Amino acid sequence: MATKFYKCPVCGNVIVKHVDSQVIPVCCGQPMQLLDPHREDGAAEKHLPVLTRRDSGALLISVGEVAHPMLPEHHICFVAVETENALHFHYLKPGDVPEVVCSDCLAPFTAVYEYCNQHGLWMTTDIPPRCK
Repeated sequence: MATKFYKCPVCGNVIVKHVDSQVIPVCCGQPMQLLDPHREDGAAEKHLPVLTRRDSGALLISVGEVAHPMLPEHHICFVAVETENALHFHYLKPGDVPEVVCSDCLAPFTAVYEYCNQHGLWMTTDIPPRCK
């Protein structure tokens, strides 16, 4: 799967392109910007998804080593778990805890994304062995 995320430079809409026909999506009359996911975290707030296997077998996906702020003006909008055949979204809102629990690994994970409304798209491919 060659998942691509795009953002509108006018309204801030974020879309996912599942099939790439080499045409740039348009929103608000403007070409959307391809989001290149950050893979290293040097910010004061940590953004990279951190994956931890629980004793129950569930996978905990936390945003950052220290919990990311979840304020109306600065928050995580979604966490997306990519497998070879699917992209699973978990939507978050201000006030939520910036983490997601996946109860099983039915398909091998290939990447985990998160989107911060202030700092953009982040991705990790550091997946625990049982989920690869």
